[in-house]
Amino acid sequence: MAIPNNRKDLEELGYVYTGEGLCRGCGAPMSWYTTPKGKKMPMSFVDDDGEIEIIEPHWGVCPKAKDFRKKGE
Repeated sequence: MAIPNNRKDLEELGYVYTGEGLCRGCGAPMSWYTTPKGKKMPMSFVDDDGEIEIIEPHWGVCPKAKDFRKKGE
């Protein structure tokens, strides 16, 4: 199943917003969500033409994402 790309759809599927933070790798602002299965997920917000806020998993846009992967993944 694809991850929804807006806050309303995330919350309807059971994702719970848990706070804001900065990425330890690249310093970008992130929002933290807990998934329906209880896992923590960092999310980035992308401004789409100044009007629509798109949400995507931060690991998809972070230049330092590989530094946070567990061995074997």
